[in-house]
Amino acid sequence: MFQALTSLYDHDIETVVDAVTEWCSQHHCDIQSCRGQFALAAAVDALQSSPNHDALVHHLSEKLMDNKE
Repeated sequence: MFQALTSLYDHDIETVVDAVTEWCSQHHCDIQSCRGQFALAAAVDALQSSPNHDALVHHLSEKLMDNKE
């Protein structure tokens, strides 16, 4: 599950994990669930395509809005 994180710098890994943990908490799912894994992949993709770390949780909410387990 965390293989996607290997391409990131330590600070970016922390940012992604924090954002996904927050998103999972807001959406009542476990980070190791299917939704959590999808959120992790989406967060890595979002971080690699945009340097805006502050908007990461918001981006996850928009991208994963329709994704239901």
